[in-house]
Amino acid sequence: MIALPVYADKGVVVKEDVCGSVNSIIETTDGWYVAAEHYSGVYLYEGDIVVGNLKTYGFEKITRIDGESGRFCIEDWGSNIGDAYEELCN
Repeated sequence: MIALPVYADKGVVVKEDVCGSVNSIIETTDGWYVAAEHYSGVYLYEGDIVVGNLKTYGFEKITRIDGESGRFCIEDWGSNIGDAYEELCN
């Protein structure tokens, strides 16, 4: 298990391979849904626990709890999972 920096958000992947791509939707522990577009590194799968700067926009490193990480573009984050789908599928 990795140590969490104080600035890191924590979440769980609730949807993988959104709209036939390798993009993911992550639900944070405080109830936000994050639309994350995969660019490189580790793939995320449903049920993965992840940490990183999730509630932002742009390129971020997202790390699974096992220490493996990847580069993702945070497209959007909000309180509605439908908005996250829409952002990744348009």
